[in-house]
Amino acid sequence: MMKWVVLTILASLAGSTLAQTEPAAKKKLPVKQEQKKEEAAKPAPAPVAVVEPAPRKPPAIKFSMSMLESGRVDPGYVGFSAADVIEAVKKLTGVKKGEFESTADYNARRDAALSAKFLGNASLNDIFAFVVPVSKQDDYKHGIGYDFNADTSEVKLYALPSSSSLNGIGAPDYQTNDRQSNELDKFTLSSKIISKRTYQASNAYGATVTVEETYNSDAGIAANRIPFLIFERKIVYANATVAAQFKMENSRAAAELRALKALIVMKLSTPYVVYNAWKTEPTRERPRELIVKETFLTGDVLGIVYYSGRTGEIFARLPENFGKAKPNVEIKAEDKPANQ
Repeated sequence: MMKWVVLTILASLAGSTLAQTEPAAKKKLPVKQEQKKEEAAKPAPAPVAVVEPAPRKPPAIKFSMSMLESGRVDPGYVGFSAADVIEAVKKLTGVKKGEFESTADYNARRDAALSAKFLGNASLNDIFAFVVPVSKQDDYKHGIGYDFNADTSEVKLYALPSSSSLNGIGAPDYQTNDRQSNELDKFTLSSKIISKRTYQASNAYGATVTVEETYNSDAGIAANRIPFLIFERKIVYANATVAAQFKMENSRAAAELRALKALIVMKLSTPYVVYNAWKTEPTRERPRELIVKETFLTGDVLGIVYYSGRTGEIFARLPENFGKAKPNVEIKAEDKPANQ
C-alpha cells in the first residue's frame, strides 16, 4: 500500500516538471499591431504607369495668299501635313463604279465626292502650303536647303527637286498606276519607319550574313515641272544652282538659319495622288535592305517662300514677286480718259 502512495506522489511531481519545460505561450499582439505586421509582410504594389493623353494637334488653318502680303509669315503657322492630305485625298478619289451603276450616276457620285470637304474645311480646289524646315545643304542632294559663308557673310538658298521616274507601284487602280513620268519635280516632306527586322541570308557559296531590313513610308509632293526653277534636274547636284542669295551678319545668321523655314505653295490637280516604290538590295559588305513606299501629291507648285521661324520675316520668294501685295495705282485726273 505504501508503494502505491509513493508511486502516485512521484507521478504527480513528474507531470508538473514536464509542464514547466514546455515553451511558454506567445503573447497575443494587440489588433492594430497585428494589422501593421501583416501590411509590412505584404509586397509593395507595383507602380502604376500614368498614361498622359497625346497632345492635341492644333487645328489646321487653310492657306491664303494674303498671309504673304505683309512681308511676314506667322512663325507658328503649321498648315497641313502632306501625309494627312494624301490620306484624306485617297479616300475622296477612291470612288469606284458599281456593277449596276450607270455611268451618269457614277460621274455624279464621283464629282460629289471630289467636292467634299476634308480635314476640317479644306477642299481639292484650295491652295495648300506645306511648311518645310530648311536644313544646311552639305552635299547638295535634294530638298530645300541653305549654305552660309562665314567669311563673306553670304547666305545661299536652294530648292533642289529630285526627278526620278515614278513606277506607279502601290496605286489602287490602273488609271492611277499608269501615271509614270520623268518630268515631275519631287520633294520628300516626311519619312516614317513602318517596320524593322533582321533575317539570315546566304549567297551561292553558302556564306551567311544577318540582314537588317527597314520598311519606310515616305510622303511629299511630285509636281509638274516647276517653271521658276530653271536648271537641269540631276540625281546629285554637284554644282547646285542657287535659288536666292543675300548678306546676313554672322551673329544673326547663327540664330536665324538654324530656325529657317520654307513654304511650298501648291495647287493640286488630277490624279491628285501618285505612287512609287523602290528598294536597295543587301550585299555581304553592306547587309542592309531598304524598302521604300512613296506617295506624293501632284499638281503645280505656285511658289516657295523662305522665312524666319523666329519672327516670320520673309527672306526670299520664288519667283521674286510671289505673294507680294499689288500696289494701288492712283489714276490722276489728267490721266483719265476724256469721257470719264
